[in-house]
Amino acid sequence: MAGARNFMEPKNIDYRKLAAGLDYYESCGYEYMEVPWVVSGEAESATLPPDATATSVQYGDLVGSAEQGFIELLLRGRTILKACTITPCFRIEDSYDELHHAYFMKLELIDTDATPENLQRMISDARGFLQQYVDTDIEATGDSTYDIVDTKHCIELGSYGIRTFNDTAYIYGTGIAPPRLDTVINKQ
Repeated sequence: MAGARNFMEPKNIDYRKLAAGLDYYESCGYEYMEVPWVVSGEAESATLPPDATATSVQYGDLVGSAEQGFIELLLRGRTILKACTITPCFRIEDSYDELHHAYFMKLELIDTDATPENLQRMISDARGFLQQYVDTDIEATGDSTYDIVDTKHCIELGSYGIRTFNDTAYIYGTGIAPPRLDTVINKQ
């Protein structure tokens, strides 16, 4: 088909890892919340990189990450404290490979008590979960931003940091993104 993008679909979504992640993060004090998968342009643009394209549908934009779903809830006046959710993530990229897919499932974390200590606690929580599968390191990527990477291949397994949206500071983070984690496990 002319003009069609060559994209990779996740081979298999390991829902068992997502369920294990949900159990783990709830035991760490994160409240599970349902968030919208279709959000306003305002919520989408809050975290959309400048060179990225939103995946638009009739009623809004498909989430590129659950963080945008949390932002949509904040826009609607919902109170969020320390929470987690599982959503698909839809991405339009120039190219796709084993680490970049057009869509995938992901468990994401948020904490609106945005202190440096709580950021470090979220990173510690996520590392505790990911260490069950692979050895990890923490890399500083900027001012109050970090990645958890596997020690063998240095592939990013999750990103963490503090952002502000409409005067609300919050901590964002990856609980588990199975396609990436499974890729790293398969490389071991």
